[in-house]
Formats: sequence, C-alpha cells, structure tokens
Amino acid sequence: MIKTKQLSFEYESFVKEPGLKGSISDFFKRKTKTIQALKNNSITINDGDMVGLIGPNGAGKTTFIKLLTGILSPTHGSVIVDNQIPTYRANKYLKQVGILFGQKSQLTWDLPAIDTLNMLAYIYKIPHDKYINRKQTLINMLDAQEFINQPVRKLSLGQRVRCELICALIHEPKYLFLDEPTLGLDLLTQQHIYKFLRAENQQNHTTILITSHYLKDIEMLSDKLLILVDGNFVYQGQTNNIPIQPNQLDNFTCKYLKNNQTVTEKVPSNQLKTFINQIDSENIISIKREGVSLEAFVQKLYLEYKNK
Repeated sequence: MIKTKQLSFEYESFVKEPGLKGSISDFFKRKTKTIQALKNNSITINDGDMVGLIGPNGAGKTTFIKLLTGILSPTHGSVIVDNQIPTYRANKYLKQVGILFGQKSQLTWDLPAIDTLNMLAYIYKIPHDKYINRKQTLINMLDAQEFINQPVRKLSLGQRVRCELICALIHEPKYLFLDEPTLGLDLLTQQHIYKFLRAENQQNHTTILITSHYLKDIEMLSDKLLILVDGNFVYQGQTNNIPIQPNQLDNFTCKYLKNNQTVTEKVPSNQLKTFINQIDSENIISIKREGVSLEAFVQKLYLEYKNK
C-alpha cells in the first residue's frame, strides 16, 4: 500500500535580477523565493491498483513520483510505501520498486540493452534461472527480440521505451512508477505498451502508477485516477466517476452556409443541439469534433472543487 499523510514539498529557487546591475547584485547576494510543489496532500493507493495521475505542466507530478521512490524527501508530512519510508532507500524497499522516466534513460547509449539487463540482474541478485525466464518473458511480451542486442543509439524511441520497460520490470517489482512513458510515441507503440502494462498488472498484481498529459493514457490503463493541479490533488477516485466528464469540454467546428457564404464556427458540446436546431440542416456542410484540452479539463475540475 502507498499512503501519504499531509505531504508537502517545497524548495528554494533563485530570482534573477534584470540587466548588468542585477547581475552584479546577484554576484554578492542572490534573492530566493520558496516554491511549493506539493501542498498538504493525503492519498491512499492499494496494492494491485492501476492508477493514473494527470495534471498540467508544473502541477507536481514528477515531484510526487520522486517522493514515492525516495529520490526526494518530504518537507512536511510522510510517505509510506509497502510499510517502508522511501527516503531511507533500504535494499528491501528498492527491490520492490521499478521506475521509468520518459525523458531520462538508464540504458547505456553505446551498448545493447541486453548488457544493461545483465548488469541489473547482478545488482538485484536475481537467481540465474529466474533471470533467464523473466528476461525471455518480457522480451516476448514486448516484441523486443529483433533489437535487444543492438546498441541503444541505433534504436527508435519506441524501441528504447520498450527496453526501458524491460529494465524496470526485470526484478519483478511490486510497485511500478511510470513518468510520461508514452511521450512522443506513435499510436501503434502506445497501444502495444498499454496492452503490456495491463497484462503485467493482472498477471503479477503489480501496483502501477502512471503520470501523463494524455487523457487517453489514463482511459486505456487506469481504474483509479488522481488529478493534480498546482500541487493539490483535486480528485481521487474511480476513473469512471469523475464529476466532470471530458466530453463536456469538447468543442465542435461547424461549417455551414449563411447568405451564400461559408461560415466556420466553434460550438461547445453543450450548445451543439441548440445550434443545429437553429440552422437548416441543408445548410450544414460539416461538423468536426475536436479533442479535449487536458489543461481546460483539470482547471475546470479544480474550480468545481474550489467552489464547493
């Protein structure tokens, strides 16, 4: 189980004064300001849960992952994962955790991924027979046979992410933390990874927490959802119980004829029916649905909670 109680994290950031005078002043005494990345949050994630964490840029998603893995220590409050304190970084705890940062790699650029796997097997002291079986299972599930022995520098982004996933799971961790794992990947690779993670969760009861900017990631993977805005968890619960549905924020681009001229107009989903009724259907050229903006979605949800 993952449990946080009144968890807060803050850090000092330097403030740069403008111009030459400011640079000289900063040389002798630099001004700082306190940034609150997380603010007094209490959450619980049960073992075996598949949890999605979404929020806009700067909301504190990566900071939260780093607190769960012991990379950062809380400023206030507590974090308990599997009855242990992550910042102590005990070997027993580290063996239970796998992590993948979408923009940071544990693979060595000039070596094949298989060499990193062999090194991890040694670090985690995985028995040889168990390591061979686990490695082959993961390689087969992620279709990595053709490139696992190639130097990392020759792999595509999607191939590297699959190798990263194998590395994160080779020691069969109880908890898997994924920070933007599908960032920049094509649709086919994304779907392959979704299917693999769902199978890993169901077969090995692995607790998976995935952060993303993409609602589709969360819809495809998670049963439970955390929404983080400006350091606050504004929603914790089932994915299908969100009080504001994403399609409420959809816009439609409508093209229609008016006075023999083509007019293009954006119409919110809750006004579409009224809009169509006001226009003769013969004059409608096309209606195109646009995707939901995550920022608009979480900000509106945040305001709903703030106004309660």
